[in-house]
Amino acid sequence: MEPTQIYLVTPRHIDLETFPAQLQAAMDGGEIAALLIDSETANDNELQKIAQTIAPMAQKHDIAVVLRGDSRVAGRTKCDGLHLDGDLTDIQNNVEDLSNRFMLGAEGGNKRHSAMEIGESGIDYIMFGRLDAPTADTIHEKSLEMAEWWSALFEVPAVIIGGMDLGECAKVSAMGIEFIALREAIWDHEAGPQVAVREAVSLLAEGAASAE
Repeated sequence: MEPTQIYLVTPRHIDLETFPAQLQAAMDGGEIAALLIDSETANDNELQKIAQTIAPMAQKHDIAVVLRGDSRVAGRTKCDGLHLDGDLTDIQNNVEDLSNRFMLGAEGGNKRHSAMEIGESGIDYIMFGRLDAPTADTIHEKSLEMAEWWSALFEVPAVIIGGMDLGECAKVSAMGIEFIALREAIWDHEAGPQVAVREAVSLLAEGAASAE
């Protein structure tokens, strides 16, 4: 079994004076599949400056860069993907308009029927858990159940939102879930982002090996 891959999520507040060095340290820690730029800023110019600064850094390491919510900024900054917000109709309309330009993903909710409808919209990944929810120590039980169910049955890859406890990486990987979204567990790690990513990669490999 292949280990679960890291879907790294930026901090909600991005300080361009300090964050590029943190991102570089995280990338030096081990393989990261994708980076989601999810910034709390409501200012388009500020978001564009963030993406222009960090997207090329990640892409240089063959990391797919996904921007949350703004297709214009994503296009102008040559991001690889777009994380969609909104209800099913919004997602379907965005897929119709944007699937030829971006890799697309969206949250799948906590009900199987609605997740299946979202998964059938044409998105490229489905996320379980809520990006806007405060980060807990552990993964929400219902979200984990949904991601495990999804990964066992469907081809669209699942992303589970991880908690502060990196130890859960092994459990997620043993379940065969394709991606784990890590945020505070990396950026707030007491030993820094490089050590945090190295630890996560090791735990993901352990989990995959235990399931074989």
